[in-house]
Amino acid sequence: MDNLYIILTIAIANLITRFLPYFIMPKEIPPFIKYISNILPNVIIAMLVVYCLKDINLSKPFYGLKEFLSILVVVILHISIKIPIISILGGVICYMILVQKIGI
Repeated sequence: MDNLYIILTIAIANLITRFLPYFIMPKEIPPFIKYISNILPNVIIAMLVVYCLKDINLSKPFYGLKEFLSILVVVILHISIKIPIISILGGVICYMILVQKIGI
């Protein structure tokens, strides 16, 4: 019986956290939230670039080539398609192919 109370408590808390924002948030989206939603994909891409390049050792041959090629793919996709998730996934797929199949 105790498990039932725990499950009910979790279910009620989940419902409250899901539906409460609809009641307390204004119907109109604030300008700050619009700004954040527009800038966030570019910030995520920048963070991924920094994370990708943080451990590059340029003294070894071909070390860093896979990272720079993947960044080039991301830049080309982002300029041509302008859909951030496709740009990010394209860079990740390119990097994984270079690391696992080609072995650069």
